[in-house]
Amino acid sequence: MPTFQTEDIPHGFAFDEAGKVIHPRYVRIIAPPPPSGTGFGWKRVWLTFASDFGDAKVRVAVFKSGTWTARTVDVTSSGNRVGFEIESGVQKVSVGRMKTTAVDRNEDIPLSWLLESQA
Repeated sequence: MPTFQTEDIPHGFAFDEAGKVIHPRYVRIIAPPPPSGTGFGWKRVWLTFASDFGDAKVRVAVFKSGTWTARTVDVTSSGNRVGFEIESGVQKVSVGRMKTTAVDRNEDIPLSWLLESQA
């Protein structure tokens, strides 16, 4: 049976346009269930993002094997949800709004994440 968890990403920029931390209080940490091959019975796990009333850039960092790896995800209000499948071994995920330019002021649009997993 699939399970779902969702939450809003707080208003306010966590990262500047270069990915440097501005306000860590706007970062959210997600602890996903262990995906397939880990012996816990979960199969596949996805993390997706959606917005409305504007576009957003999200900095997403995954922690696996003692190392953080960051990427950016562009979320558009006129498009579908965007995201990725979480690979086996990922222990935690960090997400936060990121400025698109130095003068970006679009920090209040509705933006959320969805964690979906198959059991």
